[in-house]
Amino acid sequence: MKKIFFCSIAFTLLVISTGCDKEIMHKAEYNSDESKALVKINYMSLYAANPGVQLSINNQRVSGLITGRTPFPGGGYNTNGSSFPDYLAIAPGTSELSIAIPKKGTNIDSVLLFKTSITTEAGKNQTVHVTDTATSTKTVTTIDDISLPAEGFAKLKFVNLMPNVPAVDLYYGSTLVASNISYLASSNYFTIAVPAAALAWTIRESGAAPTSTALATYTSANTTLNKRVYTAFAIGYKGSTDAARKPYISFDLN
Repeated sequence: MKKIFFCSIAFTLLVISTGCDKEIMHKAEYNSDESKALVKINYMSLYAANPGVQLSINNQRVSGLITGRTPFPGGGYNTNGSSFPDYLAIAPGTSELSIAIPKKGTNIDSVLLFKTSITTEAGKNQTVHVTDTATSTKTVTTIDDISLPAEGFAKLKFVNLMPNVPAVDLYYGSTLVASNISYLASSNYFTIAVPAAALAWTIRESGAAPTSTALATYTSANTTLNKRVYTAFAIGYKGSTDAARKPYISFDLN
């Protein structure tokens, strides 16, 4: 029977407050309901001011305040989210997703940053990736295969969410694991043998030499845990150096 994750508003507020690089791997409570669509919003709109925003689906607020680089409701590593692999359970079909800055001291939308229609499927885990800002904000939805890899392996796919880099290569150590992934595109799933010691993840512009200066790097043993499923994603803007908008290679738990 397929395992489906549910997340209450109170619980997701708790999730946001937890750190994203803890060694403890949490598992969500689950129920079975094939009639629901399981949805994660990967909020990667990186504004320089990095305002707190709230997410709404069909005009119903589903999050507390979150900032850029936050998968919601579950998170991952090298993000501002949690370390829980949670999804929201919603009615499948066409829904309206809105992202807004609330009026100070309230949960009433004040400044609408983005609004769009999303299409979701019943009985599937899916992530809506949100990237870029203002009138250039875009979304892309990926279907998450949460079936576990074999013993001794982690399973990943890679998504390029960098607006000003046409295509990106992903390396694990010195090994090229995803090549020439264009903006808003994703790789096929691949597996990594769980290493004795964590290696560095590196993103470079597609075609750049493996010894060239990286756009971003990140090292954490949590990104290759045994029989875990992740989405790796490249975010940020080439050339930016501030913490809110610089390039990152980050990971979402599926």
